[in-house]
Amino acid sequence: MPIVKALERGTKLCFFPTSLPDESVFSLIARYHQLSGNADDRDTLRELFGKHTIVVTSHLPSSIDSLVGILPSGVLIDAQGIINRHTIFPYYRPFLTERQISLGVAAMKSDSAIGLKTMMGLVASQVGGGNPYRFCAQCAEQDKHLYGQPYWHRAHQLPAVHICHEHGTALYALDASWVDRHRHSLFLPTTPDVINFANQIAIEKSLSTWMHSLSICSKQVLDAELGAISPTQLRGIYRDLASDLKLTHASGRLRVPKFSTWILQKIADLPTSGTFQFTKAETSGKPEWALGLLRKARKSTHPLKHLLLMHCLNGNWATVMTSSYKNKKPLPQTSIQSTSSLPKPSCVLSEQLRSMLVEDKKSLRHCAQLLGQSVTTLRVEATRLGLQVPSRPKTLNPSKLAELRTVLASTTSLNTLAQRHETSVVSLYRILRMYPDVAIARDKLISAREQEIRRKRFSLGCQKMLARGLPDYAWLYKHDRQWLSETIATTPKKKTVSATRIDWGMRDREFAEAVMKHSRQLYAIQKPVWVTKASIGRSMRKRSLLEKYLLRLPLTAQALAANIESIEDFQCRRLQWAALQVKQLHPAPLPWMLLRIAGLKYAGSGKVSKVLDELLNEAHDVI
Repeated sequence: MPIVKALERGTKLCFFPTSLPDESVFSLIARYHQLSGNADDRDTLRELFGKHTIVVTSHLPSSIDSLVGILPSGVLIDAQGIINRHTIFPYYRPFLTERQISLGVAAMKSDSAIGLKTMMGLVASQVGGGNPYRFCAQCAEQDKHLYGQPYWHRAHQLPAVHICHEHGTALYALDASWVDRHRHSLFLPTTPDVINFANQIAIEKSLSTWMHSLSICSKQVLDAELGAISPTQLRGIYRDLASDLKLTHASGRLRVPKFSTWILQKIADLPTSGTFQFTKAETSGKPEWALGLLRKARKSTHPLKHLLLMHCLNGNWATVMTSSYKNKKPLPQTSIQSTSSLPKPSCVLSEQLRSMLVEDKKSLRHCAQLLGQSVTTLRVEATRLGLQVPSRPKTLNPSKLAELRTVLASTTSLNTLAQRHETSVVSLYRILRMYPDVAIARDKLISAREQEIRRKRFSLGCQKMLARGLPDYAWLYKHDRQWLSETIATTPKKKTVSATRIDWGMRDREFAEAVMKHSRQLYAIQKPVWVTKASIGRSMRKRSLLEKYLLRLPLTAQALAANIESIEDFQCRRLQWAALQVKQLHPAPLPWMLLRIAGLKYAGSGKVSKVLDELLNEAHDVI
């Protein structure tokens, strides 16, 4: 088989296919591979990039400068044009900073794009940075009619795009495990293996309309080729939309509880796994991903979150792309207001404040704690009511100071002591700094109490599990090692039998069915693959489980024994495949031809030799 060498520096390709509308870089290279006549995908990679180990993707590829450097002189496209029209980078660009954009473009032009998705925030976005391969069956038929061949569309590879923006039908997606095994291959939607391993994405009826609108909106963002949009401008748009829905106060501040309820109702039907796992309810019960977009931006955010928030707020991204928003009102600015413009407290609050200050003789700080208001608000209200508020003393009298010194020599928290003795936590800290002996005594009491609590907790837990697994082990090892050693030595170990946490019967049945399914898929691959326990395990992504626990999986073991093939069977199958390959070129092939294509040095004297003779006799009989 001829070996294709990499082109020398300065040498141009003889031809290169004309790019089609919305075609990805991967699709262009795959079409070139088919037209070039190269026997192996790696020959094409070596010819274009100088090495066969490069992984070409449809989304954010690298080595674009290397590709542009060998294109024929008649191809009028540069590296920036490829990035803008044949990658999905324009989809992310409006939501990145200028620095991220320049670094991203430089990475795609260079020979390595390692760290690109991390730099763009895709890894930390909880949306995912995978490389899916999706296609629309109707688009494939349409492309075949218009251009003679289906190809990969950029818009179908965008995050969360599961429906074709043009036809409104569910897309077909390649199995991720198959893509991983063929990461150095160049394939198109019509490749036989692609058809065998592509499944139509299942979409609920209630979500089909919304998913279709998301696909259309994503395509609009991709085709707009926008630059970086200011996060402040986006935040202003979102706040305007929230204000139209009565989700903000008159001052412009967000009504967080009402806003959270609105967003959670809008996304209630969305799945909380896969691409939309970031919408999973937080422990606080608030959609933090949406609230973050209405606050001051500290980092770039995934475009899908912007599109989803715009949908929840009944907005339209077309207006964002066509309008400069110069006439929009700015974000509310915080300013100091005079006391006359402040809203006046209610009459009930005024009477309560009067009663506490005049009759109960409470301090203004104590009143603020009881009424849930700030000290400044109550001071303004007291001035309006004409009440005299005594100024807070800057020093403590001797009797009060002695009382606080006594109570500080305990393990009670400072917040509790401050409330109990009507003073501030700051004053208590000041006393501890003034009297180091009180601080030392308090620290010793707190340490002794903590030591006692940790000892009790460790003693109870040591009887149930290993000492090193307890949370207090590290602290006791550092601060109370002697007691720890004595306790471990004297504590009797309770032998516990762990309950079976796995239903091995159910797992055995599931694995047996999976073995049958994946073995059929491996046998269906056009170029024979040796079907062994290891290859089936890799296809299932359960290889380690099959190796370690096969004795517990009798049905799985039977399925493996029935479906795996010996080395002789594999060699026979390769010979049969080789006979089909040379049938058209050589009607009467010689033995060495079949052996070479099948990758065999010699046939031997067993079953393989018998199959070889049968194939040769069959070919001669046909002639």
